Amino acid sequence: MKPLFSFLLFSFFSQLVFGQGMISSISISPVNPTVADNIEIHVDLQFSSSDCQPDNQDHIVNGTSISASALHCIGMLTAICNTTDVFEIGQLPAGTYTFDFTLSSGFGGPGCSPGFVPDDNDQFQFTVSGAVGIDEISFDESIAYPNPTTGIIFLKTPSLELGYLTTLSGKTILELSLGTKQIDLSELPSGVYFLTVGNSHTRILKN
Repeated sequence: MKPLFSFLLFSFFSQLVFGQGMISSISISPVNPTVADNIEIHVDLQFSSSDCQPDNQDHIVNGTSISASALHCIGMLTAICNTTDVFEIGQLPAGTYTFDFTLSSGFGGPGCSPGFVPDDNDQFQFTVSGAVGIDEISFDESIAYPNPTTGIIFLKTPSLELGYLTTLSGKTILELSLGTKQIDLSELPSGVYFLTVGNSHTRILKN
């Protein structure tokens, strides 16, 4: 009985001192936010315990710095527990931001106290661009053909600059390398897409 008690006591204090969680990744939604978007930041976490219930989380926006933290309550048994914390940042002015996240864990159920030192810390940088309305873009309808298309489109001349294809929401779905001559859209759903090559833009209608 005494060895078991000693083990439990050691496990308890180990979790208080050393922490049991780690930050797996940080991502943003939408991927390329503008001033018109409501921004969310997703933090993927992993714990080496049987449970990892969220206890509380907070964030503060101070200029272009966003400080965020979260506390999770963990169990005693050794097992992998994966979870994701979502921070609803909302709309931000144009600029480059740093998201600084600190993860802490505590032993027991909700209402747990954090350990003496944080489990992990990581930073994530992202840029918020000014909103550009469709009507503000100057389109050059001659850079690609046929348009509309059911599949492959051809560039009027091989791409001498980098480019990309986006959805109406601004999500980049294809990046063009130098010298690109044609683009295969056959696997994409029907709809309107935007093709940018250097400073030239065009709308592509996929049937």
